[in-house]
Amino acid sequence: MNEYELMYIVHPEADKDGVTVVSEQLASWISEQGGEISKTNVWGRRKLAYAIKKQTEGTYVVVDLKLDGEALSEVERNVKLHEQVLRYMFIRKDN
Repeated sequence: MNEYELMYIVHPEADKDGVTVVSEQLASWISEQGGEISKTNVWGRRKLAYAIKKQTEGTYVVVDLKLDGEALSEVERNVKLHEQVLRYMFIRKDN
């Protein structure tokens, strides 16, 4: 399994409970693919560098996870289709 860092921005209309729901959905998709989450860090609401879908701020969340490379594409597809996620980025960590 490879180690990845997932950073995503949740829509500003989502309150604290909404961010928790999104995080739980992502965690379930990762566990369904045989991955595991080692750490989740909610940075909180911040101003975006530029407007995304006419939004100027969002809640940043960073997740450290372990996942197989083949399973990453399925998790990425689910994240991409989630309506509350404005932007996301997977980064593979070097060992």
